[in-house]
Amino acid sequence: MSTQRKDNSSPSGGAGRSRKGGRRKRRINKKRVAILVFIVIMMITAVTISVMLVRSSSKPKNPSREEQTAVFGIKSIVVEGSAHYSDDQILEASGLFVGQSLFFVNKRKTAENILKHFPYIETVTVKNTSFSEIKISITEATPVGIVKWDNGWLIIGENGKGLELLPEDSDRADDYRKFTCEVLENGGVGCLTVNSRTRDIINTLYGTFETTNLSDVWEANLKSYTDIVLYWKGSIELKIGSDVNLQEKLEFATSTLDRVLKKHGDSADGVIDLRFFTQSNQKAVFTPRELLTDTTTSSPTEATTSTQSQ
Repeated sequence: MSTQRKDNSSPSGGAGRSRKGGRRKRRINKKRVAILVFIVIMMITAVTISVMLVRSSSKPKNPSREEQTAVFGIKSIVVEGSAHYSDDQILEASGLFVGQSLFFVNKRKTAENILKHFPYIETVTVKNTSFSEIKISITEATPVGIVKWDNGWLIIGENGKGLELLPEDSDRADDYRKFTCEVLENGGVGCLTVNSRTRDIINTLYGTFETTNLSDVWEANLKSYTDIVLYWKGSIELKIGSDVNLQEKLEFATSTLDRVLKKHGDSADGVIDLRFFTQSNQKAVFTPRELLTDTTTSSPTEATTSTQSQ
């Protein structure tokens, strides 16, 4: 009896397991099919979007209004901060255009393109202010003077680079202070033209010229770092000496010039000597032109000596 029950129960139990296993396989197959369908749909979508983006990344020769509405396409490009170049010039050099997909905008490359084309531009920042607008922010180098270059004049920026080449007889040359100094062999427009020491001296002089009574200094000789000479209105020479304590010397030169002009008037002509100025011995000597000799200017028979204690 027990043997028959065991035999009778075995077939029915095996059939039950077989049916459950079949249903489980069908569920697994359905999941696999659903996953495969999802993957295929995603692949088709990705390919479609890629094709659309590639098409939108190529600048059309004659873009229509419809062609300028690509997927995540740029609708406006704003340029700010450029004084020497037009927005169209900046855009042309940048390689950006309305309709281009934001996914294909290389901001670093865009900035490099602009810097490469325009010497006056010192920094470029490219950022997207929204999903449809790009802003290009420009900072230009400040022109601080000109140096002799070949048969003309080279405008120098505060960064020490050449900004623009002017003809020798250019009327614009008179708008800039002239610096006589050593220049780098590989200098020129868009290139570093003076070394860092000369650049620092020029920038210090420029800052003082722009804010003090030395604004009428339009020529400076920096050929020797130990014998810097400034020319005020072409009538008064300021012998600065070396560039050591340069800022302090310039500040003292402004007060000395005030005293000289008060005593001798605006027609004062001569030399203000600050070559022996030190922080512990702050003095300057003015020698009128008629008392100057070919042999000495540092020990005049008549002079005005200025010190901070006076």
